[in-house]
Amino acid sequence: MPVLIIAVASYVIFFGVLLLLWIAGKLEMREARLRSRSWLENPIPLLSIVQAFDPDYAVLWDAPCSALRLVDAAGEHGLPVSRLRPVFRKAAACFPEIYDGCSFAQWVGFLEQCRLIVGDGSRLVLTDDGHEFLKYRFTTGRVLNA
Repeated sequence: MPVLIIAVASYVIFFGVLLLLWIAGKLEMREARLRSRSWLENPIPLLSIVQAFDPDYAVLWDAPCSALRLVDAAGEHGLPVSRLRPVFRKAAACFPEIYDGCSFAQWVGFLEQCRLIVGDGSRLVLTDDGHEFLKYRFTTGRVLNA
């Protein structure tokens, strides 16, 4: 009889450990998803829209501003997303420490998160905030000289 009790207890413990390992795996996957989602919320952690108006950091915004000008030039019909890829590559080559680990989709997502552009997946259009950003950024003499 004691052997039967030990056998049943070992099965219960075995399946209990398997259940705990399964729960731990699910929690790890959830945490990894949350970490990756936080990266998408701020795809370029070293770049913020406030820096666009600071003369010391304004050079970091040259590529995003040239991308915004391209989107603006396309008008209401929008610009194909792929047309911004060369601008991103040039920026990534000039500032590898800023764009390290950042993909093109994350860069476009950053511009969308800043509400400068809006897209439907294939075409991008400049928002009203984007128009105001470009207007202010390039008509302010302090930023223009930067």
